[in-house]
Formats: sequence, C-alpha cells, structure tokens
Amino acid sequence: MLDHPLATIENLRVEFQTKDGPVVGVEDVSFEIRPGETVCIVGESGSGKSVSSLSLMRLIEYGGGDIAGGRLLFKRGNGDEIDLAKTDQSLMRTIRGNEIGMIFQEPMTALNPVFTVGRQLTEGLRMHKGLNKAEAEARALDLLKQVRIPEPERRLT
Repeated sequence: MLDHPLATIENLRVEFQTKDGPVVGVEDVSFEIRPGETVCIVGESGSGKSVSSLSLMRLIEYGGGDIAGGRLLFKRGNGDEIDLAKTDQSLMRTIRGNEIGMIFQEPMTALNPVFTVGRQLTEGLRMHKGLNKAEAEARALDLLKQVRIPEPERRLT
C-alpha cells in the first residue's frame, strides 16, 4: 500500500550519560515519513532536531546518546517492518546507504578535505552497491553531471 509509512517514530526518548546522571536529549518525539514525502524538522537550536534524526539512523550512539525509549519502525525494501531501535549495528550498516540515508545540516562538514571528492563519493557505492573502482568512479561522475556540478571530471580528483 503506497500510503503506508516508510518510517514511524513513536515516543522517542534519547538520553546522554553524564557524570551527574542521564540527561534527556529528546522526549516523546513522534512523526511518520511516507513514500514521496519530504519531512522537515524545525525547531530552536538545542531542541532535538539532530538528535531525533541521528537516532533514526542509529548514529546517535556514536555521539554518546542512548535510545532509552520508543520505537523506530522502518519498512525495508523487501516489505518487512523492523524496529531500528532494536536492530544490531551490523544490520544497520547494511541498511544505511542502501535503504536509508541522510543529508546533514552543515554542508562544510559533509566532505573531508583530506580525501578527494571522488574517493568520498565512490566509497559508499563500492561498499553498499558492490561496484568495483572503475564502476563506482563512472557512477560518481554521472551523479555529478546529473546535479550539474561544473567540471565534474576535475572535481572528482
């Protein structure tokens, strides 16, 4: 059914452990994302926008957060619905980049200046799509052309 949500966040609670005990990052956050929808999370600085988004991707744990409550239901490409809050990180690595992705808020932190743009664009293609180096480079070039990046061949290097 096309109207079925791809992702349902229900009563999300995220905590961060401090020396003084747990601090709540978000509490009772709920929303749905349906096919074809663009969902924007708006709020003041510190209101929990990034914490909520990073939780859905299960990246919050790498920033010291813990999903302390709620459900993160995700409908996979095969039709199965799973709770990402309970999914082990090895499966999450498969899901991230293959089935869900995120465009982060700060464009200046999106690419690492130590590595070429080409290396950074092809890494995910090779890891998640099983492309070899030449195939990944060709796909990255095609993607840069699609979004009209000037001089895409030069940008890759």
